[in-house]
Amino acid sequence: MKKIFLKYLIEFIVIVVGISVSFWFDKYQISLDNIERENQVIKELLTEMDLIESTVESREKAFRYDYENLKKIINNKVQRDSFTYEELLIATTDYRGFSPSEEIYTSLKYDGGLKFIRNNQIKIAIEALYNGTKYGVIANMEDEIVVQRDVLKYLQFNYPGLLIDLEQKKLTENDMIKIFTKTVQSDKTLKSLLSSKLRFMGSKLKYLENYKKSLTQLQNLISEQY
Repeated sequence: MKKIFLKYLIEFIVIVVGISVSFWFDKYQISLDNIERENQVIKELLTEMDLIESTVESREKAFRYDYENLKKIINNKVQRDSFTYEELLIATTDYRGFSPSEEIYTSLKYDGGLKFIRNNQIKIAIEALYNGTKYGVIANMEDEIVVQRDVLKYLQFNYPGLLIDLEQKKLTENDMIKIFTKTVQSDKTLKSLLSSKLRFMGSKLKYLENYKKSLTQLQNLISEQY
């Protein structure tokens, strides 16, 4: 009787151990798969961040160039051959957009890829980059667009010659810029509109700097962890 009991006990233990080992192996394999998927997700995000970094670099350069040009117009401190008349019109009657890449992030978000990232600091930094600091730039860009439309409309109704006649008269770039600058100095309404545009352009630059910091922070966290 004891031998039979011992036999069944051993068989029971073997079965339990076998099942436990099987569960442990499955869990271990899932863990390895999750780590592999996490590394893949991080690699994909890094690829997108390289694109974002390139976009930020080019946008910052363009934003600052427009800002400085408009500032010179408003302050009547334009130097000879500082910029072209076309660049002046871009700074005063147009705007620069901002749309950093987020296709990879969006794809990972909706297919559940982001859940494989284990580090909470990295998760927070990802949210800060894609759903935080970016909107400071966009909000000021949208405010700039509102003023930009008012500036363009004001010029079209009050100074259409600044938009069409100057080039037809075949004036030099510097002469056209001088005429535009003189008009701004003599018209307080136009100057105030452009000053408002300049303010939003400055805020856009400031928030772009915050966006750059959040990008660098995420890159550094990933570099430390992986």
